[in-house]
Amino acid sequence: MPAALTQESRSVIDGTTPKGVMRDLKAAIRHYGRDASRPITPEERRRLELRLHKMLVWVGVLTPFEFELGGRVVPLHDMVWDLLAKDCLTDEEKEYVRKLINKLQKHENFDEEVLHNSQLTVAEADVIFREASGLLRAILSLKSLVGRKDTCALKTRTSQRRLEEAKYWLGFLKQIT
Repeated sequence: MPAALTQESRSVIDGTTPKGVMRDLKAAIRHYGRDASRPITPEERRRLELRLHKMLVWVGVLTPFEFELGGRVVPLHDMVWDLLAKDCLTDEEKEYVRKLINKLQKHENFDEEVLHNSQLTVAEADVIFREASGLLRAILSLKSLVGRKDTCALKTRTSQRRLEEAKYWLGFLKQIT
């Protein structure tokens, strides 16, 4: 069985200094910055498109903090989290969420079209990919809200039932004593 760390890799690790790591990091940043302005290759485009269609593309991706809808910038991240934090949504709020999902899906589809059809640089394609995956995260979070069955009605009925039972037992205790 070959050793995980060969003598050569051990000598490289032993010879590593913080200054050398910083030098390598700066060189990588310079290289990536230079690379970001080149046009995206068909292979890179295909890879980004395939990543967008993976089932768990949204894992680890943040919902955009602000997003432009209808010419106005809205705090999308805060809206999603406020809606997720609510115990129950009214029918009006559910309809609002459905409309928001529809608008976000249209924008995400537009991002996919731009990624597929436009001449983009690597940096532009990365920005569009991140935006689309963030929108997918928001869409899936909002869909989970709308998809819930009428938990509000169930909670209300459960609370009413508990209240009726408490009144019954209080009445029973009064009769006994």
